Amino acid sequence: MNIRKLSRLDELLEKQNAEEKLFGASLMIEHKGKKVYDTTIGTDRKDSIYKLFSMTKPITAVAAMILYEDGDLDLFSKVSDYLPAFKDMQVVTPNGLKKAENEITIRDLLNMTSGISYDGDFGEAQRSMSRVYREAKIQVGSGILSSNTDVCNKLAEAYLEFEPGTSYDYGFSADIMAGIIEVITGTKFSEFLQKEIFTPLNMTDTAFYIDENKSLRQAVLYRRSRDINDKTLVRAEEDIKQRLDMDKPFSLPWYESGGKGLYSTMEDYTHFAEMLINKGSYHGKELIGHKTLEFMTSNQLSSPQLQAFSHMPNCLGYGYGNYFRVMMNPGAAGSNGSIGEFGWDGSCGTYFFVDPTEELIVIYMQQVDGGYDADLIRKIRQIVYGAC
Repeated sequence: MNIRKLSRLDELLEKQNAEEKLFGASLMIEHKGKKVYDTTIGTDRKDSIYKLFSMTKPITAVAAMILYEDGDLDLFSKVSDYLPAFKDMQVVTPNGLKKAENEITIRDLLNMTSGISYDGDFGEAQRSMSRVYREAKIQVGSGILSSNTDVCNKLAEAYLEFEPGTSYDYGFSADIMAGIIEVITGTKFSEFLQKEIFTPLNMTDTAFYIDENKSLRQAVLYRRSRDINDKTLVRAEEDIKQRLDMDKPFSLPWYESGGKGLYSTMEDYTHFAEMLINKGSYHGKELIGHKTLEFMTSNQLSSPQLQAFSHMPNCLGYGYGNYFRVMMNPGAAGSNGSIGEFGWDGSCGTYFFVDPTEELIVIYMQQVDGGYDADLIRKIRQIVYGAC
């Protein structure tokens, strides 16, 4: 690794800070088992605690594949075998609702081909999920729903975006996967993660809430200016924290989201990424076998599903499988990276990738409502790969 070339990262981040486009961030790079770059800027610190949002999903995928290796989880089994409310789902069509012809499988959940949407205002499926999600939160508060599996069964009341297995849609599939893990193991999702992943990987600061004794370490959440021509940042207000489920970070969450619920640190997530690059093992402790890891970090989408996935932000040239994007076509991605590089990101700007070919790990952390600037991430990648 050319360390002189990596120094360009300092200039890039300092410029972002000077232009008030980035008030806090962390960036860590490991190459061939050695840390070659590690910096923080602004209000962030080495031990800052970040909400991972969707960088929770790869952890959920590993949890699922631990059960897969144990023979407790069949990828072709039906979700309704574990969560009965998913037995008779309704699909949105141009002609109205119809009963789904296919049942959602575990494989569909892991590949986001289930048809389960996120909440939102774009289309009937998202609007129905918005209604159901709001009701679920209220019903947890009133005691009508008392567990993660209750919440998952409640989410089955929402409509599907498409017939299961026919397309791709980014939604609550990983949350449903977490509920299934609870059904199989008979334990809370957080307890399973602690035993099978966090303890073996020495991830001491990773959980679904922040210990109040660590409150000063929480990374500051920012938002961009409401002027569309102004990319500068200000501290996020309380209503934004509420929308992001970050208004009560020191309390147990209303449910343990396998898709976006974890808090973690740069150090902890580095341990997770080191396990990935070491083919499923960390300091001699095997979490999953190398063949399983190879399988779950390969593209598992068909051509029609890939076409739908390509519309995801910053995923051109990538495939997808088990909550990881996987580089398939560097030319289409406009990237000097490697085929087979894999990773994911989070909605407030956390981002990581692992490159087995170059034995490379890159992790970037920030907390900005609306996520990272795509051009910043591209420049970081270009500099890093240029130094390889």
